[in-house]
Formats: sequence, C-alpha cells, structure tokens
Amino acid sequence: MKKFDLNIEKILESWELCHAIREIIANALDEQLLTQTKDVCISQIGNAWIIRDYGRGLKYTHLTQNENQEKIDNGNVIGKFGIGLKDALATFDRKGVIVTAKSKHNIIRTEQSTKQGFHDVKTLHAVIKESHESNFVGTEFELIGVSERDIDAAKNFS
Repeated sequence: MKKFDLNIEKILESWELCHAIREIIANALDEQLLTQTKDVCISQIGNAWIIRDYGRGLKYTHLTQNENQEKIDNGNVIGKFGIGLKDALATFDRKGVIVTAKSKHNIIRTEQSTKQGFHDVKTLHAVIKESHESNFVGTEFELIGVSERDIDAAKNFS
C-alpha cells in the first residue's frame, strides 16, 4: 500500500455530489471515445453505484495535474487538464461518500492523512493498492453514499 498526496485541503466548496459524479461519467465517456470501447455502464448494486468504462484502466499517475496531450489533440473529449478527478474525489470526501476506483493497474481509495513533513496539516490522499486482477478491463468507480437522484442529476448535465 502506498499513499499519494493529492495536495487538497479544501476545494470547490460549491460542488455538489452530482458535479463530482458527472466528472467521473465524463472521464469514462472520454475514455470510451479515445479507445473505441463499448458503452459506459452505470448501475446500482445494493447500496453502491457503479460507473464503469472499458478502456485502458486508471493508474495512480492520472491523479497528477497534467495536461493530457491525447485529449488536447482530440476536440471531441470533455476533459483535458487532469484537475477534475481530484476535484471529484475531494467533493466525495467532503460529502462522506466512500469511493473505490478499480482497474488492472491498482485499487484506489481516499483518506485524510497528515502531509509528509507537516504533521499539523491534513490533506486528502489516494491510498493505492496493487490490483491482482490483470485481466480486468477498464476502470470501475464504486460510490457508496450517493442517491439515485444524484446520479440522475449528473446524467442530466448538458
């Protein structure tokens, strides 16, 4: 297990759950478009909502703020700058949503932890575990603590 400091204390106080969910959906749609894979799947299993794409799979390095040249070169995608996913994770954390992102590369959860070298400062960290599912295709976000109304509102953003 490794911890990756997202360097977030407080961000986007105006974002609601539907904004964060929409960001996850937008990333999945971008991956679908870029990889020409099957449709994004949004489903409910018990009290968890699942948002899944069938692309290349999320890596912890995608959590860095970095312009994505592939997305910049493609005028049809939604995101480009690597900021939205961190914002979504911060919003989920602030709203008490339990998030697990799974791919063949890793399993990512979030937690508040002290900043390395600054024990009086807590920031949001991604907790990275190695995945043992090398045949897993795409990225699956499991969200516990969101409602069907939140999901519907996210889907209805234009």
